[in-house]
Amino acid sequence: MKVALFSNTAEPKDGYGNITVELSRALSKAGIDCSLFLPRSQKAAADAAALSFPTSCTLPEYVYRIFQRSGPGYFRAQDVKGFDLVHDLFAFPYCITAAMSSRKHGVPFVTGAQGTHGVRPLAWWPERWLLKYCYGHAKGIAVPSEFTKQKIHELSGNNYPITVIHNGVHFERFQKSVDSDAIRKKHAGKKILLTVGGLWGRKGHDLVLKALPTILKKHPDTVYMIVGDGDLRGELEKLANDLNIRSAVDFAGRKSGDDLVACFQACDVYVHTPRVTGLKFEGFGIVYLEASACGKPLVATDAGGIRDAVLDGETGLIAPDGDVDGIAERVIKLLDDQNLSKKLGDRGREYAKEHDWSKIAEKYVNWYKNSLTK
Repeated sequence: MKVALFSNTAEPKDGYGNITVELSRALSKAGIDCSLFLPRSQKAAADAAALSFPTSCTLPEYVYRIFQRSGPGYFRAQDVKGFDLVHDLFAFPYCITAAMSSRKHGVPFVTGAQGTHGVRPLAWWPERWLLKYCYGHAKGIAVPSEFTKQKIHELSGNNYPITVIHNGVHFERFQKSVDSDAIRKKHAGKKILLTVGGLWGRKGHDLVLKALPTILKKHPDTVYMIVGDGDLRGELEKLANDLNIRSAVDFAGRKSGDDLVACFQACDVYVHTPRVTGLKFEGFGIVYLEASACGKPLVATDAGGIRDAVLDGETGLIAPDGDVDGIAERVIKLLDDQNLSKKLGDRGREYAKEHDWSKIAEKYVNWYKNSLTK
């Protein structure tokens, strides 16, 4: 089967870029004849990814609202003659180009919808009607969580053919032995809480900081390691100072490659507490699978598609969205009970292995086949 994949990025440090690269590689290994269509600015990222199949950097640049500068380029079809299927990975806005290309060349079209970009445009004008056109034209829609599926049905008012296929993890990447001695030496004698992700408002780092004073009362030998960077770093540092916990917080900056794996392997509990902010939300949360692949217990919040990535009471503990006391309670519970932490970590490793990209690709191949029969 020959499939044209449309994406906005192949940059592996970006969440969507990670999905693009890992899924397209896994599909290729599963026997799919892939070609990847990307924006023009992604040529360097595509070259660096060293993909074993063709890439075409001919898509217009990403725009937040479709009729901003260069928006009209989305209505120009790409050459998809000879393909069996066109698959836009992330819904808006490249689903428009993919759908136009599909229609012009008579090739069936399916689309993914990863969290916010598959939902939020349904509340905008005229983006709502463009996205509804794409969903209506699609033979199938793949989403990473039940929450995303529910929000699309709710906001569109339509019962589209939506299939839940979770995101994956490169499981073996997190099994290799890496040097985490520097982290353990820096935080010798400490229990390490870890969050990985951009320092943006809905990611919820502030919730963990607000929970930390309560945690430190019970476990003063705790340090909170924040990996990532972003616009809110200054505000988060100020919050840590205001709460008199700055000495217990390590703003470690961006990490990648083995350095990132070392952070996961060194931590005791992975804490990631996003919030739903209007129609902005986590569609799934691959970082949970990455921590689980390292056998780490999780603490999460019930926000967006988190329950598809974290099994409450099995791979982690889930607090209500925005509940600072609930976050503190669950972290303390794991620090108190090493047997429970190990049990959740062991089950998490199994769950992550079940979500290796090779297994996720098999689900996509079956979805392709089923979509083409409709």
